[in-house]
Amino acid sequence: MKKKVFWFFLVILSLLIVASAGAGWIFMKKIEAGVPSVAFLKSFVPVTTSRIYDRNGKHIGSFYRERREYLPLKNIPPLVIRAVLAVEDAHFYEHGALAYGSIIRAAVSDVLAGYLREGASTITQQLARNIFLNHKKNLTRKLREAILSYRIERVLTKDEILELYLNQIYFGEGAYGVQAASQAFFGKDIHALTLPEAALMAGLIRSPVEFSPYAHPGASKRRQLVALERMEKVGYITHEEMKKAYGQPLVFRQRIQSKNPNAYFLEYLRRRLEMTMSATQLYGGGLRIFTSLDSRIQDIALHALRNGLRTIDRRKGFRGAVRHLSSRELREVERETVPLSTAEKGAFSLGGREEVTINSVGERGAFFSWEGHPGFIPKAKMLWAAKVLKGPDFDHDVKVLSPFSPVDILKPGDVVMAHLTGWIPVRKGWGILASLDQVPLIQGCVVAIDPKTGGILAMVGGYSFGRSKFNRVSQAIRQPGSSFKMIDYGSALEHGFTPSSILHDEPIVFADRAHHRVWRPKDYEHDFLGPIPMRKALAESINLATIRMVRRIGVGNVIAFGRRLGITTPLSHDLSLALGSSGVRPIELTAAYSVIANSGIREPVYSIRRVVNFRKTTVFEHIPSPTKVYDPAYDYMLTSMLQSVISEGTGRDALVLPRLLAGKTGTTNDFKDAWFIGFSPDIAVGVYVGMDDHRSMGRGEFGAHAALPIWIDIMKGALPLLPNTPFTVPDDIVNVRINPDTGRRAPENSTHFVTEIFRKGELPPREGTSEKHPDAEFYNLQGAP
Repeated sequence: MKKKVFWFFLVILSLLIVASAGAGWIFMKKIEAGVPSVAFLKSFVPVTTSRIYDRNGKHIGSFYRERREYLPLKNIPPLVIRAVLAVEDAHFYEHGALAYGSIIRAAVSDVLAGYLREGASTITQQLARNIFLNHKKNLTRKLREAILSYRIERVLTKDEILELYLNQIYFGEGAYGVQAASQAFFGKDIHALTLPEAALMAGLIRSPVEFSPYAHPGASKRRQLVALERMEKVGYITHEEMKKAYGQPLVFRQRIQSKNPNAYFLEYLRRRLEMTMSATQLYGGGLRIFTSLDSRIQDIALHALRNGLRTIDRRKGFRGAVRHLSSRELREVERETVPLSTAEKGAFSLGGREEVTINSVGERGAFFSWEGHPGFIPKAKMLWAAKVLKGPDFDHDVKVLSPFSPVDILKPGDVVMAHLTGWIPVRKGWGILASLDQVPLIQGCVVAIDPKTGGILAMVGGYSFGRSKFNRVSQAIRQPGSSFKMIDYGSALEHGFTPSSILHDEPIVFADRAHHRVWRPKDYEHDFLGPIPMRKALAESINLATIRMVRRIGVGNVIAFGRRLGITTPLSHDLSLALGSSGVRPIELTAAYSVIANSGIREPVYSIRRVVNFRKTTVFEHIPSPTKVYDPAYDYMLTSMLQSVISEGTGRDALVLPRLLAGKTGTTNDFKDAWFIGFSPDIAVGVYVGMDDHRSMGRGEFGAHAALPIWIDIMKGALPLLPNTPFTVPDDIVNVRINPDTGRRAPENSTHFVTEIFRKGELPPREGTSEKHPDAEFYNLQGAP
């Protein structure tokens, strides 16, 4: 009987063993089925940041999904390697894929705790988890991780594993890998890290959020001590070095970074790159993208546009508070307001334009709170707000306060914009001195182009990319007004006109019988000059003379010339085109001017010079494709007339510049658009200003008043950075004495003459001869493409 029982239990036990083995085999097969191949790791490169550079090699931005800069192991400082090894896997080079002693220790800890609380992962296991798996703590993931680790160690050497790990691991603040972490936390290259900085970084790996020096500085400092102690324990540093490193204060990179001044250009660049390559390549391929941008000119353009728009906005008046806090909210703000200490003041960065809360207002000014600190806006810094804008109409909804008092425009609880400019002593510390500010309603843009190459040197698509992503340089289509006259007069030179040709500034009326309308074009100045030379008509931007000229050469010829210069937007086939009635893109009109700056040779506008992949292979390179679209002699004559716009015409404020440049103002009906586009042989700059909703900017906002000052500020800063190249005089240009009243060659003995430039073989007739010009109708479609 006992034998039967024995054999029965033996059979049952055998069946259980076989069943368990079978179940275990099935389970392991299932586990293995979920383990990916590691063969590709030999050529694996982690998702890496693509970096963008300006034409001088300066880093101006990055494209990434994971911010990472890949470094070979030989380029990573030993200090950083030792800090990471000491904290994460001190015996990495001594054990295999798994560290069994650490596993037993962690298992005992988990059993005692009743849950999986402690890890025992080697660097190889962590690499397997970060590349292939997730971070869930369960048995299935652990087993797959172990299998992957063994496979990885068969495929890669220890150095290769460590190199991948140091470039793959996440440190927090969006930084992957040691180089990106060094930049994110300390704003420096990894080779510049000190011992305390390297130890803090190594301590972050276990839990980047829990040990963040920004969110949890105390925990971060304690974790740094753990890292230093482990470095001492394994013999990487001495006890004295450990103590000294722990005692050193750390200076972290400011977490809130200023807005990228190249934001509009980078977005313009990104859209073009997305049309030529995959998102994986662009955002994770480690590309090096070399652009045409000049970050020095970009900074100049950005500040000039913002200052110019703020100046215009202040002419319009103060619009009041951004919002108003309740009494309870105001009391809470006041309770949390404390002065800055001298040490805090030293680390504080001024110059920002921020929303502040007004605490109290008096005749001397207004006290405010910002980010828990007190401040003061003196009356002298808000005098511009004596003009108050009460509605949307810049001309009729304005009230001027006289006498002016701060209490007339501000009250406690108001939230307003302030420009933080300095310091004032307050009780128990320091407060912030500021001036009253507001975000401009009127928008604008700037684009600068290198005429010789077509490269974009600067692009500012609006006042703030953070407030409006709409890039007015490339996306806006606005009426150019008189800035289009460059195209009118350029075409006229090709059709028998010269700078001395006499045009007529006299009243004119066009009757459109088909549409039952009458058009009476006029100049802003209502007096008429009568016969005037073509040069003066352009310099003074005389509308009626221009219309008569375009009527004689044909609207179609003007359109054809505009197309050759690169204008692609629809152009109306009627005489209103002569005054810039058809919308254009600022980048295209500025590029058209750059053709004139380049002696009639058109270089297509571009932004990308070269793209290099992570293997340092060039995958794209811009190839110049110059096209002659305008005769150099006519080009020089047109440039000379555009110089007269500045020397004696509507752009004469630009005479403050050290060089005589060429350009043209532009203003549209009801002051909806204001332009100035001008150039030297080395740079063409276009400035546009206007309301996005096409409202009037208010009476008096001419191109010369709203856009030209911005252009002047840009040129003041940009010209010293560029060669002082003179305009090229073609061989077939001659100087001839003419009678300014008739536009004809003056007799040799005449004392009433001016010197004008002409193309050889196209001199004006001598005094006493006659000319006859063909007439045309209002709608003239001849030659329209």
